[in-house]
Amino acid sequence: MNRLLPSLGLALVSVCALAQVHLDKPLRLLSQQDSLRQIDGLAYPSEPSSLITLGTAQQASTNWYTVTGGTSIVQLSGSPQANGYANGMLIRWMPQTAIAGSLKVNVDGQGARGVYRSDGLLVSDGQVTAGQVVEMIYMDTAFFIMGRSVTDCPSGYLRVSDEFCIQQNDTLSVSIFTALGHCFARGARLCTWDEYVMACTVQGAQLSGLFDDWEWVDDTSDHTHTADQVGRYECRSQRSMGAAEHPNNYGVVRCCYRIR
Repeated sequence: MNRLLPSLGLALVSVCALAQVHLDKPLRLLSQQDSLRQIDGLAYPSEPSSLITLGTAQQASTNWYTVTGGTSIVQLSGSPQANGYANGMLIRWMPQTAIAGSLKVNVDGQGARGVYRSDGLLVSDGQVTAGQVVEMIYMDTAFFIMGRSVTDCPSGYLRVSDEFCIQQNDTLSVSIFTALGHCFARGARLCTWDEYVMACTVQGAQLSGLFDDWEWVDDTSDHTHTADQVGRYECRSQRSMGAAEHPNNYGVVRCCYRIR
């Protein structure tokens, strides 16, 4: 039911209706009392064009989304449901598991969209964890996490300085290209030579697998088609190894993570 209210100089307009009210002119509430300058009885919004109450706005319940499934693509459901993606769309949700690297969400069945850090990089270890609310905003073609910069080492990393952490355990043995991708997919990176030596010196007693095998670092020597490996016998052990994808050129991966 639509009711058309004429533009009259009324001190107070009171409308009792069970349906939406359509006005062809601006509605002005002129009462001297604040408590009377309001519209009461608005229901919870169920349509994109519905008005919301002060309580709904304060609770920001329309920005809260629930995880309904998905692993490679997290399925999110809200109420009322979104009818499309738009710049500035704000979503809050609580992950059920920790996620790092490539993260995508599908909001109310509108299609998968990537989720990135505020600087456009992949989600870092420790940035999306179970039981901690994630707030993200949509822009252009993806969501960007807001206010969730990591200020401590993620699980499985040791703090070396105020600027970076190092992975406690060495991991798989692979080529330099796979090693770079392995760390990048976790929001981390291979350590530089300086970082490795510092971490080995400061946290050597806490690093598992130290000196068991050669480990990749993100540095190169003055040799063609080679990359550097370190740490086979001591902190400053170093050699160049071929960068070609071949088992004879493998090395162990231990990622570094920058926190500042």
